[in-house]
Amino acid sequence: MEAKVQKKHQRKHSGRKAEKKSRKQNEQESDARKRNPRAFAVQSAVRMARTFHRTQDLKTKKHHIPLVDRTPLEPPPIVVVVVGPPKVGKSTLIRCLIKNFTRQKLSDIRGPVTIVSGKKRRITFIESGSDISSMIDLAKVADLALMLIDASFGFEMETFEFLNICQVHGFPRIMGVLTHLDSFKNNKVLSKTKKRLKHRFWTEVYQGAKLFYLSGMVYGEYQTQEVKNLGRFISVMKFRPLVWQTSHPYVLADRMEDLTDPETIRQDPKCDRTVSLYGYLRGTYMKNKSQVHIPGVGDFAVGDLSFLPDPCPLPETLKKRALNEKERLLYAPMAGVGGVVYDKDAVYIDMPGGHVKQQDNAGPTTELVQSLIGTHATLDSKMAASKVSLFSGTAALSQDDVEEDSMQQPTESHVWDPKTHRERRKAVFTGEEEEDDHDDDDDDEEEEEEEEDEEYNEEDENEVEIEKTDPPMKRLKLEQRKEMEETPAFADSDDELEKSEDDEEDEEERGTGNGDSGHCSEDNDDDYGSEEEISDMEEDVASGTNGQRSKASSGQEEEDEEEEDQSYSTAGSLRWKEGLAEKAAEVFLRQQRAAPNLRKLVYGTVVEEEEEEGEEDEEVGGLFRVSRPEKGKRRRADGLDCSRFEPDDSHDWEQEEMLASIRDCFVTGKWEGNTDAATLLKEDDEIYGDFEDLETGEVHKAPANNDDDDQAEGGSDLDHEDEEEPQVKVDDTEAQKNKRLEKKKRLKERFDAEYDDGDATYFDDLKEEMHKQAELNRAEFEDVDDETRVQYEGFRPGMYVRLEIPSLPCEFVTNFDPHYPIILGGLGGSEGNVGYLQMRLKKHRWHSKILKTRDPLILSLGWRRFQTIPMYHIEDHNGRHRLLKYTPEHMHCGASIWGPITPQGTGFLAVQSVSGTQANFRIAATGVVLDLDKSVTIVKKLKLIGYPCKIFKNTSFVQGMFNSVLEVAKFEGASVRTVSGIKGQIKKALRTPAGAFRATFEDRLLMSDIVFLRSWYPVTVPRLYNPVTSLLLPAGQKDTWTGMRTVGQLKHDLGIRNQPNQDSLYKPVVRQPRKFNKLHIPKELQKALPFKSKPKQTQPKARTPRDLQRPAVIREPHERKVAALLSALSTVYNHKKKASRVKQHTAHKEFLKQKDRAEEEKMRRLKDVKKKMYQLMGQKEKKKQKSSLKGASKD
Repeated sequence: MEAKVQKKHQRKHSGRKAEKKSRKQNEQESDARKRNPRAFAVQSAVRMARTFHRTQDLKTKKHHIPLVDRTPLEPPPIVVVVVGPPKVGKSTLIRCLIKNFTRQKLSDIRGPVTIVSGKKRRITFIESGSDISSMIDLAKVADLALMLIDASFGFEMETFEFLNICQVHGFPRIMGVLTHLDSFKNNKVLSKTKKRLKHRFWTEVYQGAKLFYLSGMVYGEYQTQEVKNLGRFISVMKFRPLVWQTSHPYVLADRMEDLTDPETIRQDPKCDRTVSLYGYLRGTYMKNKSQVHIPGVGDFAVGDLSFLPDPCPLPETLKKRALNEKERLLYAPMAGVGGVVYDKDAVYIDMPGGHVKQQDNAGPTTELVQSLIGTHATLDSKMAASKVSLFSGTAALSQDDVEEDSMQQPTESHVWDPKTHRERRKAVFTGEEEEDDHDDDDDDEEEEEEEEDEEYNEEDENEVEIEKTDPPMKRLKLEQRKEMEETPAFADSDDELEKSEDDEEDEEERGTGNGDSGHCSEDNDDDYGSEEEISDMEEDVASGTNGQRSKASSGQEEEDEEEEDQSYSTAGSLRWKEGLAEKAAEVFLRQQRAAPNLRKLVYGTVVEEEEEEGEEDEEVGGLFRVSRPEKGKRRRADGLDCSRFEPDDSHDWEQEEMLASIRDCFVTGKWEGNTDAATLLKEDDEIYGDFEDLETGEVHKAPANNDDDDQAEGGSDLDHEDEEEPQVKVDDTEAQKNKRLEKKKRLKERFDAEYDDGDATYFDDLKEEMHKQAELNRAEFEDVDDETRVQYEGFRPGMYVRLEIPSLPCEFVTNFDPHYPIILGGLGGSEGNVGYLQMRLKKHRWHSKILKTRDPLILSLGWRRFQTIPMYHIEDHNGRHRLLKYTPEHMHCGASIWGPITPQGTGFLAVQSVSGTQANFRIAATGVVLDLDKSVTIVKKLKLIGYPCKIFKNTSFVQGMFNSVLEVAKFEGASVRTVSGIKGQIKKALRTPAGAFRATFEDRLLMSDIVFLRSWYPVTVPRLYNPVTSLLLPAGQKDTWTGMRTVGQLKHDLGIRNQPNQDSLYKPVVRQPRKFNKLHIPKELQKALPFKSKPKQTQPKARTPRDLQRPAVIREPHERKVAALLSALSTVYNHKKKASRVKQHTAHKEFLKQKDRAEEEKMRRLKDVKKKMYQLMGQKEKKKQKSSLKGASKD
């Protein structure tokens, strides 16, 4: 029988028991503090203050200087740069992250890949190559850098180089990713390697920098959970704005199109190209026609800048927790992903061959595309074969029938337009030329402008549209009216409509009429139905709205129109005359209500780009155009126009109710309580009371009877206490005074409570101020549509823009490689100029060689990469900038270059070469820009040498230093020196020889002395600015750009050996012995010298007197024999003694040899004994271990 499962006890969450238990638990927690309050009291005030200061310091260290948040509501995608050495797994990681976010596989990573990662975030992934140029360019635009490190190999130079590049150009967020961890078989080695790499990474970035571990690969991809964690970190990461990025607009191009005319390319394949580049605008606002720099290409002016629909938009609704499959967008045009591509004048749809063949299964979304692909006849041939019936009951007309009665075919003439700077193809009509002969010069100019607006299409298409299907009645009227101007029947933009309206008004003032109103839209078609009624209605409105025509002429025209209508219409076509006045008034009111462009009314002119932008919005699919003059966005944005009179009979201003409705809009009306003038004056009297005018001495007293009235009427402004006080008149001035004081006190308390924050700090106030500024920035143009907003503030960050750049080198297009990034960096006002720059520079401590002055160096400064020749110098204590031949080893020095003007404080880095990969560290130096002028004069030392030709005591004549009297005159008073250290001064030039001068010295010179003059010579900075044009090189050779070579490289490449300077060679020094004269000290000076320094008079030794000399001894013959014998004996003894000493020494040496041999033999025997003993001990130990193991196993 199964045991009964006992139900678990459920703790009560409410009721008496639960309350009792919670109360008891709270008492236990606070019981210790109650039982022993002294244990929790402050034991040491000093320690408490120290702890408090430490916590405050730690809290303050986390603070950053608050910056104004300028990110738009729809920020651009975050740029994530994947960096690392070759074969470390960069492409694999990008593919895995794309699959994690979008559930799609991308085979080839080429160019930027933009994805939607969340409800409010998009990410652009881009892979950085190992060449230094790509790393430098991408470090300037990166928001996050993923640094891939091969854990099995360790850190490589590319990692440290990229870190140093980031430190110079503004440090983005950096995350490390360790790969190839599956190559470690031992877990202990793996953990040690992880720890070592992590701490080294922290040393380079910052303590606690995030380092991810990708443990291994499964089927060629990283593990799903690890990639998911990495993607989660990327999705929630916050970014701090970098100074250079937030102050400059830039575009990371993800698409490139060549717009050059194919015929021009066929005639000249090397011609400059017109290219359109697409991408998200980042940084700050960009204006049209501004200057941009493309790193690797050069500086260019933007020909046209426009915004397009976002190809990778964020999801519209934010209610869902996660994105659905349709919202997980992927946009990578360079990699061939993204089916529909929007252009300014076209829509490109990527239809692979497999999809085109499946025509039977074509869905409704591709029917239009399939019909366009499968068509056999062109649009022109279809239009030529079509027939149109203008009136009901009449025969259909073909194009041939219309062309017989229509105006003459226009002829084409090429006209140069100075406004748009292009050659326009003008359609010239003979009928218009005849009409122009009768008009004035002013009318000619106006008609030409309007004809250009009508007849020319967009600039990119460069085609001519000609209307040939006017009704016959309209055509006859065109021939009759010689004075009539043409206005667009279907306007391409609102500005054309406004031009036609203004021209109508101008002609009304001159007394001439206009044939068409120009307001023809879809609404008009719906109102009037047929083309016949539209054309007739336009003519009647034009004749009816002209206020300055005479009645006789208008009546005559109406009769003419009636006759023409009878001749061209059927019996039932007279219905259009019914309600003619009401229709004319309605059209006139609609024309007045159509709000014009306010900028045209204020400034008088409208830029032509506005018309083109208006035309863009009217295009459908880049093929068809719909004219909606009244429904455009600009109509809603401009709103009410007060500069035009709009007749409106809906308000009767004689009625009392209508007058009362606007009475409070004037000063005399009843305003709100807090803005009414009378109420404000009363409050002032109550608050401030009596006062005395100090200039006139007049005393002003507040009315006494107003206090209670004010309290009863305006009591809502004060506390409720004021309302509850009784309304009693008090005549006593003391009571009134006390009452006013209480009211002031309450007001002050309320003010303090509203504005005084108890715990608020300066940092909080600063953050609040920045937040308010950000809200103001967002709210300024929040309700304005994009087209109008762009004209005032420029193109804002986050927009997907199209930049048309003319005059790009043809190599940019022919050698285009999507693996290299294309960045369009916006330039400031003066950043397009080139001039002198003063910098502070330091050679990188890891670079192997010191840098030499006048050796070309490649700098990365701002957006640019260019080669220049720096001059290194150092500032002396007296302010002189002395030229240095080489950079100091561990110290900063100054550098002057000729290069592009860049704001002060901008960091830069220098490399000696960008071609290929080098074995050593490639970054040669780093630094910062100090000044932008030529105020620093660099000087170098110059030594002039001369020789004395005549010597007169302390004065000497020196020659060989100068060549003329004029040169000597320039250096009069200069100090000179001899090699021996005697200082002197130049006095005056001599007549002969030329260049000789007289100089005085501290001491008398010798003819062998050498005199030299130390002078400073100004050095000019070489003017070399050579941009690095690496993107123009052929594919596969973009990392082989070489500029100017150094002198050493030239000599090495050309095999030139340095010819040594003969004066610099070391030679044996041959000096003639010199005889110096004896030092002569005058006797007077000897007396003054101390005894130690006085010359000592050494007397020569006197001869020994004869009596003290030893007498010569004359021996006897016997004594001589004895002395000779003793001498012989001593000689024999010395010989024997010497021989015995030699013998003893030889014997001792032999003894030492024998002793060494015996010692060696003894040590050998001892070694053998020890060896045997250790062998026995080892065997015994092994037996003991075996026995212990046997015993353990048995147990």
